[in-house]
Amino acid sequence: MKRILSLAILFFIFSPIHANNKIEHVIYITLDGIRWQDVYQTQHYFPRLWSEHAKQLTFYGLPDSHTIMETTSEPHALPSYQAQMAGSLQPCHNNKCGHIQVKTLPEFLVDQLHFAKKDVAIFSSMPEISEVIETNLGTTFSNIGNRSMLDPVNHQADNIMAILNHEQRMNHPVNDAHRYDKYTFAQALHYFEKYQPKFLWISLTNADDEAHLGNHTRYHQLLNYYDDALHGLFLSLKTMKLDKNTMVIVTTDHGRGNNENWTSHGSNLPESRQIFAFVMNGKLEPANIEDGVEYYNTLSIRPAIEKVFY
Repeated sequence: MKRILSLAILFFIFSPIHANNKIEHVIYITLDGIRWQDVYQTQHYFPRLWSEHAKQLTFYGLPDSHTIMETTSEPHALPSYQAQMAGSLQPCHNNKCGHIQVKTLPEFLVDQLHFAKKDVAIFSSMPEISEVIETNLGTTFSNIGNRSMLDPVNHQADNIMAILNHEQRMNHPVNDAHRYDKYTFAQALHYFEKYQPKFLWISLTNADDEAHLGNHTRYHQLLNYYDDALHGLFLSLKTMKLDKNTMVIVTTDHGRGNNENWTSHGSNLPESRQIFAFVMNGKLEPANIEDGVEYYNTLSIRPAIEKVFY
């Protein structure tokens, strides 16, 4: 009897049914136009990431890690994001290529896996992301650009949404279609805490805008803000007891030029194809392995997310 009881206890402990690390949520975060050098070569801009969270992360494109991380598309926002959401290179070569023409990852989750609309959510500071997320408008829940946030169930703003909406209206230039990242992230985090969607994409874009303006100070301030935001997310997941059940992927759309070309990116600056990525509770899919080096790119992302939910 004791032997049977011991075996039953062991089965209960190690059975997959009772495993505590089944991934049930994916949070995908893109930091538009952030250079890999600013994440990897110094810990000055992401101090909490490196001191408090690095041990639980897998890094891609980290120097001396035998991994390479690059864009597959033209190193511009819409070509990169379309490739990421499509899982394949698209006929998009600049930020004026128009609406995506193939079914996207968010649409796959709703149409094929039958996730509820509110369980597939996209928050972005950049209005152009609406051209990336879906071919059939309204398939997923999204809050994009300089728009107020409303609850997807009753179409009203709850108390936190209303406060953030008010602050956004008071502090934001009226004619700017882009939203400040701090409001995008705050609304997205509140949404996750309230509804715990299966897939959440948070697209933050302000640092790229400042880099194009050559504003070193503001660009670096935003890097520090992103560090604080990621720290807050990891703490929230732990408080919600979802830190073992949530896959977090952080990457970007493209890199930037070197030295005096740091304000720009594009096909004329091949170094801007090199990017970074890091993942909690999961791994990306390598595109190729050659001579001990693992090659990853922006097409490595969708398969890794789909694999979680199959």
